[in-house]
Amino acid sequence: MNLSISERKLIQKVLHGDRQAAEKLVLNAYPRVYRMLLHLTSHRESAEDLTQQSFSLAWKALPEFRNDASFVNWVRRIGYTEYLHWRKQSGSLVPLSESTAISVKDTVGMERIVLESAIAKLPEELRVTFILVAIEQLSVHEAAQALEIPEGTVKSRMFTARAKLRDLLQIEYSDNSESSNLQLVNKVTP
Repeated sequence: MNLSISERKLIQKVLHGDRQAAEKLVLNAYPRVYRMLLHLTSHRESAEDLTQQSFSLAWKALPEFRNDASFVNWVRRIGYTEYLHWRKQSGSLVPLSESTAISVKDTVGMERIVLESAIAKLPEELRVTFILVAIEQLSVHEAAQALEIPEGTVKSRMFTARAKLRDLLQIEYSDNSESSNLQLVNKVTP
């Protein structure tokens, strides 16, 4: 998504010191960047810290902002780079989300845990691409911009990620022949 006229005007106002314009930009972009980082880190505090860092870096670099992407995609790209630095420094595996302490009776919740577990097992580049496109619902073009890779690579990674998830979920459900459980396997296929 290219920069809209209203977004371009807001950025110009911010560069001239307009605090209300800055607030509008942040209010629009912050939840999206935070949600992406929360999916990537599966840890609220880390996602909050990385989001703050991303906006801090974006604010410092705003005068150099090119109009080839939307502001939110630009900050997402910064956020993804910060996430990669964080991963390198922490060296930790991606934890399951905090939603793992739910009732066994809640099948939707259990499906979610199984799916999150399968997503966490994907190789990093497939997992990140899958999160951006399938969970964050970015277009292929927007994901390509955020990851700074060609659109064809995004499509290829999505195909591979879905195939690997399908395999992981079929293994998970191989002991249980209930067709309702196999519906989760079908959810990851287009």
